[in-house]
Amino acid sequence: MALFSWIKNALNKPEEEKTEDARSQESDTKQEEPVSLEEEPAALPRPECPIYEYIKSHTQDGRLPEDFRIPWIGGLWAPGAQDGVFLYHMAPLSSDPDREQKILQALKMMSSEDNGDHIQEVFQIFEKIEKDTSIVRLFDEIIRIILANQADLNFGNLLNFGDWLICNGVSLLSVKLGLTVIAPFSAPFVEEVMTEFGVYDEFTYYAARVLSLKYWQNGNEKLFDLAKNVRGWGRIHAVEYLQPETQEIRDWLLYEGADNDILSQYAADTCLQKAGAEERLDANLTAEEFAAIGKLIQAALEPGPCPGVTDGERILPKFLAREKEFPIDPALKQLILGH
Repeated sequence: MALFSWIKNALNKPEEEKTEDARSQESDTKQEEPVSLEEEPAALPRPECPIYEYIKSHTQDGRLPEDFRIPWIGGLWAPGAQDGVFLYHMAPLSSDPDREQKILQALKMMSSEDNGDHIQEVFQIFEKIEKDTSIVRLFDEIIRIILANQADLNFGNLLNFGDWLICNGVSLLSVKLGLTVIAPFSAPFVEEVMTEFGVYDEFTYYAARVLSLKYWQNGNEKLFDLAKNVRGWGRIHAVEYLQPETQEIRDWLLYEGADNDILSQYAADTCLQKAGAEERLDANLTAEEFAAIGKLIQAALEPGPCPGVTDGERILPKFLAREKEFPIDPALKQLILGH
């Protein structure tokens, strides 16, 4: 990933033009210490390298090992779990003019010509903001502020600042802030970055939000690959934003989309809708399809943290109407009738 011209100035790099490969090689040998937004607990190991490099070095065939963790990131949360709780179980943030003003202040510093001199100030602003909320809950707000203040922001500098955070960040906050800042831009490296970070459940949400945008020619296909290669919260987020553009995707959503290591219920209703369960029930469906629909219905209706089947008025009666052709498990039938 490129380190742009302003980074050369900030870190006293040579001023001559470099190729993309040369910049990447130089970042490996001459960059300063990776950026951390918080003091690391003494019990945790020191960061080995930027998170970006650590993920890339462990990615094989588009996926990470099942037990992959970033060793210097502490806490009891599984990768992506804290963001998942914020997104699925907390109300959207209410408007806060003071918070929005602070975010705009930070964005202006990021987009200034001397933005390399304001790195710590930017970090301090977002550290304080994150004490009351989470970067993942600020995703849409930050993008809205960026787009609403185009006249006051230098988008080139802002994009470069986000890229630098991604290249050098060793904390979750720094990387997530970088991913959020670059999200509104259609620069080619943005798609590449999101694909590379999306293989880790902690960052799949950001990749899913960006790759689902219409201006990426193959974004949905890349999101489909990510969905198949993550198993935890990342799959839940990927399924939420994956578009059922092909029969292959619709079939995968039906048979595998809700299979994750967290809780099938989080994705079951989404899979029913995107896999076309209602249309399948109206057609000459197979026993395999009927069983898969039943499995998703059961996951959606069983007691848990999610609301269940949102369009049950249509799906559930049609499912029961096919009982003469396809026997329904008594427990599932009782669950449906009790809904």
